[in-house]
Amino acid sequence: MLLISIFTACDNKSEKENQEKEIAKQTIAFNQIVGIGKVIPENDIIQLSSPVNGIVRKIYKTENDTVGIGTVILELDHQLEDAKLVQLNNELKTQAAQIKVDEANVTDYDAKINNAKPELQHLQNLLLKGAETQQTVDDATTSLKSLNANLTRLEASVNVSKSKLQETKAAVNTARIERDQKIITSPVNGRMLELTVLIGGSVAIQQSFAQINPEGKTIAICEIDEMNAEKIFVGQKGWIRNVGSTDSLSTGIVYFTSSFLNKKSLFTDQSGEKEDRRVRTIKMMLDHPDNLLLNTRVECVIDISGNQ
Repeated sequence: MLLISIFTACDNKSEKENQEKEIAKQTIAFNQIVGIGKVIPENDIIQLSSPVNGIVRKIYKTENDTVGIGTVILELDHQLEDAKLVQLNNELKTQAAQIKVDEANVTDYDAKINNAKPELQHLQNLLLKGAETQQTVDDATTSLKSLNANLTRLEASVNVSKSKLQETKAAVNTARIERDQKIITSPVNGRMLELTVLIGGSVAIQQSFAQINPEGKTIAICEIDEMNAEKIFVGQKGWIRNVGSTDSLSTGIVYFTSSFLNKKSLFTDQSGEKEDRRVRTIKMMLDHPDNLLLNTRVECVIDISGNQ
């Protein structure tokens, strides 16, 4: 009889402990909201692409290399662009030289006209005194008109040459931009994550060929089911863990909550999957992101015990 009482007491104690554990689990579950997310840079991963098509000629940076704004990552072949620049620069020199010649001729004709005008006046005075013939005066008048006509033509030629020079300068700038587009540089300070091209390979316009992790903090972007969306606020604490695990990878604080619900999960793997489910996107600033791999799929656990 004594043994039965002891066993009964033990069973009651064990059952009570299990009930307490279950209540504790329910309390924890009640005070936490779990969503699916991934680890990304605060400014997101940069997908680097080229503004033009081309063949890779040189590669200067590769995976895990540090880059800064303007750091050359690779060059596409730009021999044609270089040749065009040389040709246009030669045209610039030729046009500039021609303008100098035309301007010298204008100066020369200005001097001739300045000399011809008083000479004509002198001949006209002599004609009035009977000391010169009408033919001589007429010849001097025709000569002056010819000088003025040539001066007008040269001045127009100088203006045309200057306009062409400006057009060629604009063409040089355009050609330089076209050449510079074949030299791909980093738009941010950061670290190269991936480079998918080789020397001799082709790069298609606006097709990503490299990924850069920009300088900055690391965050978790998470999605909270619409049933719990209104329970999330900026400033709430939380942590992230591997999917299906209970071990924390890093703690963090919610610093952004979307003002609307998305119709479809950002992390849906297949088209048409859970399309009717709506979620709220939040962002959590992570406290200890050093050993986390970017794009790691995680569970985001938000502590809502402070909610009223």
